[in-house]
Amino acid sequence: MLLSQKQREHLSLLKRPANEVVELCKAAFEFLLTGPNPERFQLIANSYTSASTSSAAGPSVEPAAVQHAVEALISLLIHMTTRASSSGLDLHELLRLTFPELGAEVLEVLEQFVTSKRSFIEGSIKSANIRSYRLVNLDWRLEVRIASRSLLEQCQIFVTMKLHLHTEPKNENREILEYDLMERSEEEVKAMKEDERQHRKDLLVQTDVVSLVHMIKTLEDALNESKTRRIRNIVDALH
Repeated sequence: MLLSQKQREHLSLLKRPANEVVELCKAAFEFLLTGPNPERFQLIANSYTSASTSSAAGPSVEPAAVQHAVEALISLLIHMTTRASSSGLDLHELLRLTFPELGAEVLEVLEQFVTSKRSFIEGSIKSANIRSYRLVNLDWRLEVRIASRSLLEQCQIFVTMKLHLHTEPKNENREILEYDLMERSEEEVKAMKEDERQHRKDLLVQTDVVSLVHMIKTLEDALNESKTRRIRNIVDALH
């Protein structure tokens, strides 16, 4: 499924005149460039509310609803950018099938929005993926805080983890290469260590057991999601 039920509810603001949907698309692109802008959301909400009041079209619109719509619109932009490239469907046809309840003018606005921002989305995802850190090793230990009069709880258990991150995939022969350092010159060793320093990052984190179980479940769900056809289409479109 292209959009979740919650995202479809947030995109109910698309059922408005085309000129108002244009403002929503502009706010979505501004969100991508500079992050959320509460003042911008407030202005759009006020204009939507004024239009609804004058035409008796519906209830007032809250800024939070505008922000949720903008976030869902960004998700739609990413999905459409990748799916249109990997499927045999035309972008206009794909939008029409996704939003059969929208008018032709609004669909045209969405098509222009996706078409004009496609290169930006593809470039942003590719550039972010180049320098993304990958987990290559993990050290962990359990820490237990026992009862004392200053604590309300009798016992607290924490998991402390040191994440070894790297911008390049883990080399299976890393230990052999490190052993080989003894046979290299001082300049070569210095250059290799400098390269390692630039591409490596160690991160120390601490969490409780309940949060750790939640994170594991979230990662497992993400792993299962990565095996779906939708994610494979996104990966194929980027490569």
